[in-house]
Amino acid sequence: MARLLALLLILVVLGTVVSLIATGLRKKVPTVKIMLIGINITLFGGIIAVDPHSTGGGIGYLIALSGLIISAVGLGKNDEV
Repeated sequence: MARLLALLLILVVLGTVVSLIATGLRKKVPTVKIMLIGINITLFGGIIAVDPHSTGGGIGYLIALSGLIISAVGLGKNDEV
């Protein structure tokens, strides 16, 4: 039960971060910031995925994948001057 609650908490936090980034894409947020946030999320997910004591059921891989997607979106976005 505790693992399920921890998993749901991680998913809620991840969803909040992704929604904040999505709203930031509509505004004029520099692409470097978006890419750095994506890289940080990827590293965080990688640490969770590699940790032998973490039993998240693959949530680390999902976090890392979402970070890669955010980085790719930041790379594809054009900065308009």
